[in-house]
Amino acid sequence: MSEEDLEREVRRLLVEHGLMLSSFHVPDSRGMTRGLPDWVIIGGHVLWRELKSATGGLRPEQWTIGHALLQAGQDWAVWRPRDLASGRIAAELQRAAAA
Repeated sequence: MSEEDLEREVRRLLVEHGLMLSSFHVPDSRGMTRGLPDWVIIGGHVLWRELKSATGGLRPEQWTIGHALLQAGQDWAVWRPRDLASGRIAAELQRAAAA
C-alpha cells in the first residue's frame, strides 16, 4: 500500500469518526517548518501523525520534530499500512473522537 493509499483510508476513517473537519493535512510543506507531521487531528486531544508506506523512512528533521512533540507531552506517532490493517488507526481515531 502506498502512502497515498494510506492517506485515502485515513481520510475515510476521519469522516467515519467525525474528525475530518477538525483535522489538518499538510499536502505541501514549502514555507513551513521542515519535519512537521503530515496530519494534525483534533479530538479530545491532539494527534500529530506522520504517514509512511511500509518501507518509507522518516527524515532526520521528522524525527527531531517528533521527539520534540513527545517531550512536550504531545501524542506523536507514525502510521503505516500495518497500523491500518491491525485496527490501530481506527482505534486511535475512535479514542480521539470519544474524548
